[in-house]
Amino acid sequence: MSKIWKLKPDAPKELFERFPELDRISVQLLNNRGILGEAEAEKFLNPEYGDLHSPFLFLGMEKAVERIWQAIEDKEQICIYSDYDADAVTANAVLQQTFRYLGVETGSYIPDRFNEGYGVNIEALSKIKDKGVKLVITVDCGTNSTDAADFCLGNGIDLIITDHHEIIGQEPKAFALINPKNPKDKYPFMDITGVGVAFKLAQGILSKTEKVEKIFGSGNGLKPSATEKKYTPGYEKWLLDLVAIGTVADCHSLLGENRILVKYGLKVLLKSKWTGLKALCRIAGLDFSEKLADTYTLGFVIAPRLNAAGRIKHANLALDMLIEQDPQKAQDLALQLESLNKHRQDLTEQVLSEAKEKAALVMDRNVLVLMGENWPKGVVGLVAGRLTEEYHKPVLVMERQGGEATGSARSVGEFNIVEALKHASEYLVRFGGHKQAAGFTLAADRFEEFYQKILEYADKNLTEGDLQKKLELEAEIFEDDLALDTYHAIFEFEPFGVGNPRPKFLASDFKVTGFRTVGNGQKHLQMQLSKGKKFVSAIAFNFGWLAKTLKIGDNVDIAAELIEDGWNGRQDVKLRIVDIKIN
Repeated sequence: MSKIWKLKPDAPKELFERFPELDRISVQLLNNRGILGEAEAEKFLNPEYGDLHSPFLFLGMEKAVERIWQAIEDKEQICIYSDYDADAVTANAVLQQTFRYLGVETGSYIPDRFNEGYGVNIEALSKIKDKGVKLVITVDCGTNSTDAADFCLGNGIDLIITDHHEIIGQEPKAFALINPKNPKDKYPFMDITGVGVAFKLAQGILSKTEKVEKIFGSGNGLKPSATEKKYTPGYEKWLLDLVAIGTVADCHSLLGENRILVKYGLKVLLKSKWTGLKALCRIAGLDFSEKLADTYTLGFVIAPRLNAAGRIKHANLALDMLIEQDPQKAQDLALQLESLNKHRQDLTEQVLSEAKEKAALVMDRNVLVLMGENWPKGVVGLVAGRLTEEYHKPVLVMERQGGEATGSARSVGEFNIVEALKHASEYLVRFGGHKQAAGFTLAADRFEEFYQKILEYADKNLTEGDLQKKLELEAEIFEDDLALDTYHAIFEFEPFGVGNPRPKFLASDFKVTGFRTVGNGQKHLQMQLSKGKKFVSAIAFNFGWLAKTLKIGDNVDIAAELIEDGWNGRQDVKLRIVDIKIN
């Protein structure tokens, strides 16, 4: 499907006058992000850790923190209950490391994706209760587990829910609910992730300095972590690498608080305290002495390896690695994750191929709903994402097993996939998620009726604009912009992600002076381009097919990112082409 290029309008003249110290591209990028004031621009370009909101702005935070400290002081058993994706596993690790710092060992429960599914289930809570646990803290789940909350209420368990998912039905009767999506809550940043909310709880716990100091003074018989010799104010900052990984993995906005958390988390990752995380990075070939960590590293290198555990085997493997202190055990766990990730990649390709065959039969429909018999639950979400990207339509992919089918949905544009599922909820056993991504379980024999109900909702709510594959271009770049100074100015806008995308630019009427195919299967196209007196190298991934029609001397318009090119000790800029049009 050809992309529609949309060039952002030029920033107004007065904005350039307001920021005389900034270059043209930087001012344009600020304008495109709606950052128009000097104070706002300063906070964006130089975010301060101190600008994070107080955790106690959450409605239930004070109550939750008091109950946790009561449990610590009374030596009650505490269990952390989490989902199985990277956001949830890092959230679990954030709280585990917080309690470990205080010398408190906690239990953990992560449901099995294949046998238990998403959310807090009563069977698991019953096992937790039998162990004598009186306090359960959820991370990245629990908001819609009203039956589980009722179970806790009736069985003497205090349930603290930390989550960020939409409330679909009634509010759960929990001891405390910490969720920015709670309509009663007034927390000022709605887009914080599950790991972000867990970090806020950790901040709240550690903010009670007199209680923390008492532990380190051995005033209550607890023994703080053996690696910590004394109380360290601001210790929670060491958790930020975990927070950054989970935040990027969950594809949430990287504006506001998330920008601060990820920016500082990337710095912390370079000197991480966590033995397991360091082992995983080493095995994945990450060398931070040569290249700084960025959001690509978090989202496409680290997060998939953490997710592989829950997708293929059990998420406990990823959590165990993140909290493991023994270097050899951490190395062994990281190697297992590496192996599982490779297996996950193979499975994804296999299911993707089969799903495409089914998609071809319903390609005339604006929403693709696909079901297969032997499609592992752990990869259907990845397949839905890949198909959504390729066809630019909402896609729902599910595995049928017995009388039920469990699946994942991905959306496009402004089409709200959770609302679509709600419209077809009479056929669903359960569902939940966000506007762009959701999970659901369907009564499999109602597949056709369910599909028709989804299409019925799409007919009224899916617009032509939602289905258009748009390529947003930030500005036009000229010969003078193809310089390291421009690249360094763009780098100040890191970390890139949702809400703050990596900038793509229009480069018009460049001449092709050379090209060749490269890579495995000659899939990629390496090019040399010129305009005026400026010559620049470019790489176009997955554009190898264009070599059959391209000619030396052709004039092309390209949509591209600026990247740094280091070759034989010489630094320069290079273009990473994302789309190309031959004039």
